[in-house]
Amino acid sequence: MFIRDIQAKHEDGQYRVQAEAVLETRPQRETIFFSVPSEQADWIRPEPNAFMVGTAIAAMWNGENRLAIEGGVDPQLRTRLTIAMRLLTSWHKSPLRPVDIMAPAAPRALPDIPRSTTALFLSGGVDSLSALYWNASQYQKGDPRRASVALFVHGLDVGDPNKPNRLDVWSLGIQTLSALCQELEVELVTVKVNLRNLAASWRLYGSWQHASLLASIAHAASSRIYRCIIAPDYSVEYIPHPHGSHPWLNSYFGADFLEIITGDMEQFSRLGKVRFLSTQAGVLDALRVCWDAGAIPQGYLNCGRCLKCVRTMLAFMACGQLATTKAFPFNDVTAEMMKATPIRTSAEMELYLELLAPLDAMGRKDLTTIIKRKMRLFQTEHALKLYRLRPFAKKLLGRN
Repeated sequence: MFIRDIQAKHEDGQYRVQAEAVLETRPQRETIFFSVPSEQADWIRPEPNAFMVGTAIAAMWNGENRLAIEGGVDPQLRTRLTIAMRLLTSWHKSPLRPVDIMAPAAPRALPDIPRSTTALFLSGGVDSLSALYWNASQYQKGDPRRASVALFVHGLDVGDPNKPNRLDVWSLGIQTLSALCQELEVELVTVKVNLRNLAASWRLYGSWQHASLLASIAHAASSRIYRCIIAPDYSVEYIPHPHGSHPWLNSYFGADFLEIITGDMEQFSRLGKVRFLSTQAGVLDALRVCWDAGAIPQGYLNCGRCLKCVRTMLAFMACGQLATTKAFPFNDVTAEMMKATPIRTSAEMELYLELLAPLDAMGRKDLTTIIKRKMRLFQTEHALKLYRLRPFAKKLLGRN
């Protein structure tokens, strides 16, 4: 893959940093970009490091042998990115091989930390919202370790190329998150990217590429930030691998001049994060966790029925908060909703295990009975290694 003609331009009220990506193994050419509103143009710049981090795994996935970039890249970051690709292929037991990154070496100077700041990726989900509020509780305003900028991204999960592009959900997310950030004196920067167009597979994004795409945005902003928080999905005991946003993997997407960190949020369970958020006024109405963009009713951020919505609603129910939040179209989880919600991974088991006691205490045995049955089925499936049949079933059904 070749990354050529890196440039920046103002267009239609946006400041866009772009490059041409050309594959060698197939006739595919894509203009890839990072874009922010023109009034926030000083947050990003045409940075070869950003394009390197944002395209290397897609190049490997597409069977490319090399990634040739016009412009100099930091040699330490190049080495770490190669290690990340090796780690991913080892985890996945994949025949894919890391691409050979070809670009002139241009070491980046160390940041002037007192003049720099910390950034945080803010999706509106439980993990990123709790990371934002936890960070604000740990550091005083003006401390460079305190996040002063939150990055809300279109083109990854919001704007997923495989799903309906719900611009109304994107706009509502900006509205709700802006109000929270204003109270914390954090600047919300809305970033649009199309990096997933190089390989739109959801499996690639979730299991291989997630954090690298976020980190590429951080590198585009590296003239102003010296570290960036990518909040982890699970507590430390339950972090799965292979996983496209594993804290160990994520660290390889940073360098001495830009640290990629978790904000220490793997200390908390999912229910612990929800309990923490429930103490913060106004946060619950801004929550956005939904995976099913096409099913979200107008005026809402979540569908209330997909796997992620249901398990999040259960956590808020366990904290006594579901009836008060406006984030979901429903203020209850029914037995029918739970029956339609599968448990597919050991990491998901953590999310349900800690819900059993509080739900039982609330008298919701209609839900805990179903959860326990699904947990037994999951354990049986793994004991018999039936999960190995899933990839074959997906191929037969034509799913990624």
